[in-house]
Amino acid sequence: MMKNNPNSVLVVGFNTRPLVYSLNKAGYDVYAVDFFGDLDLYSHVKDFIIITKELSGNYNSLRERYSKYLADYSISLLQKHQNINFLLIGSGLDDAYNDRERILNKSEVINLTSVNNCLSTVKKARDIDYIFKILKVRGFCVPISFSFEDFGLENVNLDFPFILKKRRSAGGLNVFKIEDKKSLYSKVKSFERSNFSPSEWLVQEYIDGIPVSCTIISNGIECEIISINRQIIGKEFLNPPKNFIYCGNIVPSGLSESEEKKIAEISKFLAKNIGLRGINGFDFVIKNQTPFFMECNPRIPGSIRASESALNINLLDLHIKSFTTGEWKQISKIIKSSTFKCFSTKLVVFALKTIEKNLLDKINHLKFVHDKTEPIRNVLKGEPLCTILYGANSLLESYNGAKNIVIEINKIIE
Repeated sequence: MMKNNPNSVLVVGFNTRPLVYSLNKAGYDVYAVDFFGDLDLYSHVKDFIIITKELSGNYNSLRERYSKYLADYSISLLQKHQNINFLLIGSGLDDAYNDRERILNKSEVINLTSVNNCLSTVKKARDIDYIFKILKVRGFCVPISFSFEDFGLENVNLDFPFILKKRRSAGGLNVFKIEDKKSLYSKVKSFERSNFSPSEWLVQEYIDGIPVSCTIISNGIECEIISINRQIIGKEFLNPPKNFIYCGNIVPSGLSESEEKKIAEISKFLAKNIGLRGINGFDFVIKNQTPFFMECNPRIPGSIRASESALNINLLDLHIKSFTTGEWKQISKIIKSSTFKCFSTKLVVFALKTIEKNLLDKINHLKFVHDKTEPIRNVLKGEPLCTILYGANSLLESYNGAKNIVIEINKIIE
């Protein structure tokens, strides 16, 4: 069945604003199901559903079931707009397999083209035991890791500090650094007060190094490296609610050629082995010039706008085209011939305290501020306030320029 609007796309995710921005700039008619509903989303979409508005809630009140809500409202919007051609699933549904499947099933009924990894590929990408196993066989480095079920509380067989993390986690949520036996017992005791399932948790060696990521584009067989990115994790000046929360990126990374070569080798190996399609991301930690693989994000990563800015390329358009027969050769040529035009720093600013809604207009009018909170309610402590995207000729210039915008924000909310 031929669609009336072949250049239309529904974007579903926790934060769709960066994706809809680029798709709209590339000429697509964009529809969105989004959790927060940032102020600078609306001008780029034809229609939308905002979860927090529909349910009159906030992140803290809705976070336990937000994947269900994303699926429910995606199905609702697809029912309303059956002429949409493409479906793009962003962040928030990596490990919510049932909710992802519900959206995909609905899209099949109305003949949408899914520009996402298939469900079996997503599951493969998120199977950390499988990924670590194939990497170790090839001689690549991964942290020592085993199930919490196999972990002896009385005879701890891993040096402190180590990491306790949920198998299914994203953005640094449910990741804890355990410094000693006292903090271990305390954390386990707090878990036991909730619905704690030991099989869902991993004990992992703590790798003290530089967090980085790799953004790739592939067609299920071939793969090109888009960018290798410095990751900004848990920086205090950005007020993250927890220590390992994702707070941004610097693109390109500024790593050595040998470090980047090894990261590219691992990323290409995994992309082919998993069968990834479109744009996806891999996380690493560099220790003593050696990359340790951490996890795969089988979707467009949070660093995408920083990569687009640094390369001056519309990557979202290439993502959709990578699912079209006959386009790969041109996509590969574009990526191979691309060069970085600048360094681009993305920072995610969180609220250190409750921020009154009457201050948001001043913050939103600052240059380089994106993902702007709509001034209709107060921003609660720990919630994301905005994103900063700052380009410059050097890594330090870019990073410091973005930090200066944080200083301007702090002056407003003092």
